[in-house]
Order: sequence, then C-alpha cells, then structure tokens
Amino acid sequence: MKGEPVTRTTTRIASGALIVILAIGTPTAAFADSTRSASATSTTVVNNWTSFHATWSAYVNGLKAINATYRASVQSADATFSAALNASTARAERESARLSLDAALEAAINVRVAAITAAGDPPAPPAGYVGSTFVSGLQSANVDYRASVAAAQSTFSHALASATTAAERATARAQLKTSVASAMTIRAAALTALGARPVHPGQKL
Repeated sequence: MKGEPVTRTTTRIASGALIVILAIGTPTAAFADSTRSASATSTTVVNNWTSFHATWSAYVNGLKAINATYRASVQSADATFSAALNASTARAERESARLSLDAALEAAINVRVAAITAAGDPPAPPAGYVGSTFVSGLQSANVDYRASVAAAQSTFSHALASATTAAERATARAQLKTSVASAMTIRAAALTALGARPVHPGQKL
C-alpha cells in the first residue's frame, strides 16, 4: 500500500469496473407468443413452448437474484469503505480501510463466480419452432459472455488478493476492463448475427 493515496476515487476505480451487465437475455412476452388454432397439434405446440418459457423465466430470475446479491455486496463494501475514510485520522487507518475493501470485493466476486457456475446453462427451447434457433443463439451468446466475465473476474480476484502495490492493482483492474470489453464486443457481434427476433416464436415450423 506504500505510496498509494487512498481516497473515495480509489473505491470508485476499484469497484466500478466490477459492475458489468450480466447478459441474461430476458424471456419477454414476445417469446411466449404463439399462433393458436383449434387443432390438438397446435394445442401441444402452445403447451410445449409455454412450459419452456416458464422454465426459462425461472432460470433468468435466478440469475437476476445472483446479480442483485452481487451488486448489493459491492455497494455495501463501498459504503463501509467511505465511512471508514470519513472516520480516519491517519494514513494507516485509510490503508487498513482499503485492505478491507479489497477483501470484501474479492469475496463478492468469488460468491458471484461460484453462483454463476452453479446456475449452469439455461433450459434449451423445444426443437421445431419458429423461435427455437433464435433463442438457442441468444442463450449461447449470453452463456459465453457470462463465462468470459466470470473467468475475468476470477482472475481479477486472484490478482487483487496477491497484489502488494498500487501498480499491480491498477494492472489487474485494467486487465479486467479489457477482458470484459472484449467479451461484450464478441456478444454484440453474436447477437447482431442472429438477425431480427421472430414475431411468433412458439409457432410450429
């Protein structure tokens, strides 16, 4: 910590890079839509797609909960750090507050990475429907993105734990930012390649 000024700007730099979009892909009402008819086959189509949609929504809600917990942890760490700075009267106290912040951020990241890993892949859409290919592509892009971000944050967590200088911490933050930006670019390209969202995804091909 020697030679590193500890200020409120420090916590914004430290934790700001950690709050990245989760990329979960929202199962909106459009994805639950289907063209209905009186035939028994169409009824089965609607039920199959609706069942998948409900399962996918539950999966997404789980990811949202993970993200909410993670954000709350980072915000709590920021608040605790800010309060410690306000109460500090010596450099040693500020440095101690920064070490506590680093430990809290590391713990929050580790919990998030473990939770995202445990969540696994989203439920696959039933085959043979208008929206099947689009949803599979959307899910694949988001799964790959989340995996890349989790790997980048895990690397950052380890780097933060072993860092002993301001330069090492700055390098770790820069690498995290670069890795996340790259993952976002790859995800954006994958989503663009999918084309327009189907109007009636639950309709049988």
